[in-house]
This record gives sequence, structure tokens and C-alpha cells, in this order.
Amino acid sequence: MYPMAMQTPVLSLLLREINVTNKKGSSYDIAKALMQHYHEIPSLTIHELADTCFISSASLSRFIRMLGFDHYTEFRNACQKEIGIEVDYSKEVSKASIDDMRPILKHYTENIKNNIDFTFQQLDFKQLERITKKMFEAKEMAFFGLEFATLLGQHFQVKMASMNKLVRLGLTYEEQKVIAANLHEGALVFVASLEGGYFYRNDEVMEILKEKHVTIVAMTMNENTKLMKDVDEILICNKENSNTEGRITLLYMIEILLMYYFVNYQMYNI
Repeated sequence: MYPMAMQTPVLSLLLREINVTNKKGSSYDIAKALMQHYHEIPSLTIHELADTCFISSASLSRFIRMLGFDHYTEFRNACQKEIGIEVDYSKEVSKASIDDMRPILKHYTENIKNNIDFTFQQLDFKQLERITKKMFEAKEMAFFGLEFATLLGQHFQVKMASMNKLVRLGLTYEEQKVIAANLHEGALVFVASLEGGYFYRNDEVMEILKEKHVTIVAMTMNENTKLMKDVDEILICNKENSNTEGRITLLYMIEILLMYYFVNYQMYNI
């Protein structure tokens, strides 16, 4: 059970419960209480946390197991090890004062423009033809990625559905692993990972995809041949991602795919 929790941040698991659970249910109340006391969790025992959240230790233990953890210690350790937002930014931004923001944002905006221009210059229109043809012909499609990429994946899923194509999307590691295991030969899988982290953090999923003989399309700025050895197509996007600039270009690449597919194949959905 633990692999999902290890791969998916606890904050994301709690927010998902808040977003999708009935607001009158106990799971919603527990998730909300844990969010409110999240930064205290590493220093509290299960009994102390239960008292802080005004719930029983038994209810808290059941909720933690429902999230995918075997016991409270595992849950608490995962909270302690979570990476904060500061890793998204360069040292320049991390040490900045409010007076530094104008030049920082100017540089950030210039990087975004340069990234988009770079990505456009890297476009291979024959490659886009190949990929969109595979999208049209594929009987199964899936979209995998880490945290932010799955948000864009939801957008991609909705737009492809409007063109009568179903894309499977897993929001957690465990869900993506199950989807991968149920794909058949000939399926098309998009993996969105700007710096390539997905490929070494989720090697088990990648191994399943390899065994299934699916077509893998990577959207990334990382052309590391060893990391991408099992990828069939690489869509290069970005050359700069020191302060999250690359996220915007990743959306740009997805919109290019959607537009290209729409122009080529929407007529078949009329």
C-alpha cells in the first residue's frame, strides 16, 4: 500500500480528499483538520494529533490506512520528508526581498518568452504528423506525469474527450501503475516530465510500459539518452526552468498537440 503514499505528497492526498469527498462525511472533516495542523504532524504522536484534531485515535488510524499508509509512523515520516515550495525557485528568488521583485519578474517573463520561442523552433512537423496519427489510431491512450503535469493532463483529457478520444489519467502513482498494467500492446502513452524526474522516480511504471510494448511520447527538456532509452518520441520543450518557467511551456506543447490533432482529425468526429 505504501508506494502510492511515498510517490504522492501527503498534502496532495489530503487536498484530494477535501476536493472529492462529501463535505458531511468524516473523511472530509479529518482531512481538513489534518491540513490545518499539517506542519505540526512530524512532532506529534498519533494520540496528540487525534486530540488536536478532536477525533479518536482509531478514526485517525483508519483514515491514514485509507490514504495508503500502513501505520501512523509511516504517515508522519512522509509528512516530515515532504519537499516545500522553496525547491521551485532559484537562490536568487529564495533570497529576494520585495524590492527585488520587478527585475526578477522581468527576467522570469523573458525566460518564458524565450522558452516558447525555443520550443517552437524545435518543432518537427513530421513528428507532429506521426504522433497525431498515432493519437487517432490508438485504441488506448494514457497520460502520466508528476504533480503539476497531472493537472495539465486533466485539461488534455477533457479536450481529447471532446474530440471523441478517451485518455486514461492517474492522479497518483498507484493509479498510474494500475492504468499501465491494464494497457494493451499498441497503446499510446504521453509522459510529461520537464526535467525527466518521472523516468527515474517511477521506474516501475516505465518497466511495465516497456513490457506492454506501448508507444511512449515524452514531453521534456531532458534529452538524456540513458533516461529516455525506452521512449519512442521526444517532444522537446523548454531550455530554462530555474523558477517554474517551464510549466507554462509544457502547457504550450499540449496546446500544440491539441490544435494539430483538431485540424487533422476533427472532421472524423462530425
